[in-house]
Amino acid sequence: MTLLALLLVVAAEEAPPKEETAKDISQKSREKGALNLVGLTAQLKLSTTSKDGKVKDQVLTTSSKKIDARSRVVTRFEQPAGVSGVAFLTVEGDKGEADDISLYLPKLKRVRKVAKQERGRAFMDTDFSYSDIASNGGRDEDFKKLADEKVEGRDCYVIKGKGGEDTPYGDVTMWVDKQYFVPMKVDYLDKKNEPLKRYRTLKLKSFKDRTVAAESVMENLQTGSKTQMVVLSLNDAPVGDEAFTERALERGP
Repeated sequence: MTLLALLLVVAAEEAPPKEETAKDISQKSREKGALNLVGLTAQLKLSTTSKDGKVKDQVLTTSSKKIDARSRVVTRFEQPAGVSGVAFLTVEGDKGEADDISLYLPKLKRVRKVAKQERGRAFMDTDFSYSDIASNGGRDEDFKKLADEKVEGRDCYVIKGKGGEDTPYGDVTMWVDKQYFVPMKVDYLDKKNEPLKRYRTLKLKSFKDRTVAAESVMENLQTGSKTQMVVLSLNDAPVGDEAFTERALERGP
């Protein structure tokens, strides 16, 4: 081997890993997500605290699976009695399109689509919106990378972009964990670029080959309310493809 060839081999071996772009970070944080539930079933507790201190708890079960290269999520509310049986089906949009969201209401005994203009509204009276539970944020290409920072003691990438047209958001800034690509903090401005909401991951949890946000909170900075999400359980429970259809929403679990 010539000296030049040897130097090239050494240089290749010592080359630093590819630097993550803002687009890479946005894609990975969206694909892995805060919960990273593809192939899993989780029971979650949502606790919403109003400005005056009143607390409302809701318990739900959610499962996720990739079918034909598109993620599908089915969510069913279990408690309290007033929301028991309410179900959602979210199907990842094709080629950058907004996700498709279907809602089943037991009282009406029918499935209806959640229209684009409704996606900025509160999800089941919590501080999450419909657009928060679906991947209807800004385009990955529109995010810009800022200086790295630490959040909750963890090294994070910081990226900034615009909320999607179907969201109530203007500028969106994300702090994404460098190791697991879990969003550790997200600041949302409204369309007037006034502070609107802040999401924070409070606790990470390892489950087999992945790490998820075991505890998180969404705060509404304009109303003073907040919703905490806690993962009560995680399981490998296999769910058939037929469970991720509108017909299955009507049949129930």
